Amino acid sequence: MDTTQSSATEGSKSVEAGPFELKATEPLQLRVFVDKSVVEVFANGRQAVMRRIYPSRAESTGVRLFSTGGPARVTLLNAWEMMPSNPY
Repeated sequence: MDTTQSSATEGSKSVEAGPFELKATEPLQLRVFVDKSVVEVFANGRQAVMRRIYPSRAESTGVRLFSTGGPARVTLLNAWEMMPSNPY
Protein backbone atom coordinates (compact mmCIF):
# COMPACT_ATOMS: atom_id res chain seq x y z
CA MET A 1 0.00 0.00 0.00
CA ASP A 2 1.59 3.24 -1.15
CA THR A 3 0.49 6.28 0.86
CA THR A 4 3.30 8.61 -0.23
CA GLN A 5 0.92 10.76 -2.32
CA SER A 6 -2.10 10.55 -0.01
CA SER A 7 -1.75 13.79 1.91
CA ALA A 8 0.21 16.99 1.92
CA THR A 9 -0.08 17.38 5.68
CA GLU A 10 -1.10 14.68 8.21
CA GLY A 11 0.08 11.19 8.97
CA SER A 12 3.12 9.14 8.06
CA LYS A 13 3.59 8.33 4.38
CA SER A 14 5.29 5.16 3.15
CA VAL A 15 4.99 2.07 1.00
CA GLU A 16 3.87 -0.82 3.17
CA ALA A 17 3.54 -4.51 2.33
CA GLY A 18 2.96 -7.72 4.23
CA PRO A 19 4.86 -10.98 3.78
CA PHE A 20 2.95 -12.64 0.95
CA GLU A 21 3.86 -14.97 -1.91
CA LEU A 22 1.63 -16.34 -4.64
CA LYS A 23 1.83 -19.99 -5.59
CA ALA A 24 3.12 -20.70 -9.14
CA THR A 25 -0.22 -20.37 -10.99
CA GLU A 26 -2.27 -18.62 -8.30
CA PRO A 27 -3.97 -15.37 -9.37
CA LEU A 28 -3.86 -12.43 -6.98
CA GLN A 29 -7.27 -11.55 -5.57
CA LEU A 30 -7.54 -8.27 -3.68
CA ARG A 31 -10.43 -7.02 -1.58
CA VAL A 32 -10.05 -3.33 -0.84
CA PHE A 33 -12.24 -1.48 1.65
CA VAL A 34 -12.16 2.32 1.96
CA ASP A 35 -14.05 3.86 4.88
CA LYS A 36 -13.35 7.57 5.25
CA SER A 37 -9.74 7.59 6.52
CA VAL A 38 -9.18 3.81 6.77
CA VAL A 39 -8.01 1.66 3.85
CA GLU A 40 -7.87 -2.14 4.27
CA VAL A 41 -6.44 -4.50 1.65
CA PHE A 42 -6.91 -8.27 1.89
CA ALA A 43 -4.87 -10.54 -0.42
CA ASN A 44 -6.22 -14.00 -1.27
CA GLY A 45 -7.77 -14.35 2.18
CA ARG A 46 -4.28 -14.86 3.68
CA GLN A 47 -2.76 -11.43 4.25
CA ALA A 48 -4.06 -8.00 5.20
CA VAL A 49 -2.61 -4.49 5.30
CA MET A 50 -4.43 -1.55 6.86
CA ARG A 51 -3.55 2.13 6.91
CA ARG A 52 -5.18 5.27 8.18
CA ILE A 53 -4.99 7.98 5.52
CA TYR A 54 -5.90 11.66 5.65
CA PRO A 55 -6.42 12.69 2.02
CA SER A 56 -5.86 16.44 1.84
CA ARG A 57 -5.14 16.57 -1.90
CA ALA A 58 -8.01 16.61 -4.40
CA GLU A 59 -6.32 13.85 -6.46
CA SER A 60 -5.70 11.58 -3.45
CA THR A 61 -9.22 10.28 -2.89
CA GLY A 62 -9.13 7.33 -5.32
CA VAL A 63 -7.73 3.82 -5.34
CA ARG A 64 -5.14 2.70 -7.92
CA LEU A 65 -3.61 -0.67 -8.67
CA PHE A 66 0.13 -0.76 -9.34
CA SER A 67 2.77 -3.40 -9.82
CA THR A 68 6.51 -3.34 -9.20
CA GLY A 69 8.84 -5.86 -10.80
CA GLY A 70 6.52 -6.89 -13.62
CA PRO A 71 3.29 -6.23 -15.50
CA ALA A 72 -0.18 -6.62 -13.99
CA ARG A 73 -3.48 -7.33 -15.70
CA VAL A 74 -6.90 -6.78 -14.14
CA THR A 75 -9.28 -9.55 -15.23
CA LEU A 76 -12.26 -8.61 -13.06
CA LEU A 77 -13.13 -5.49 -11.09
CA ASN A 78 -16.23 -4.99 -8.97
CA ALA A 79 -16.97 -1.89 -6.90
CA TRP A 80 -19.72 -1.10 -4.45
CA GLU A 81 -20.45 1.96 -2.39
CA MET A 82 -20.73 0.92 1.23
CA MET A 83 -23.25 2.29 3.65
CA PRO A 84 -21.60 4.09 6.59
CA SER A 85 -21.35 1.99 9.75
CA ASN A 86 -21.71 5.16 11.82
CA PRO A 87 -23.64 7.98 10.12
CA TYR A 88 -22.31 10.58 12.60
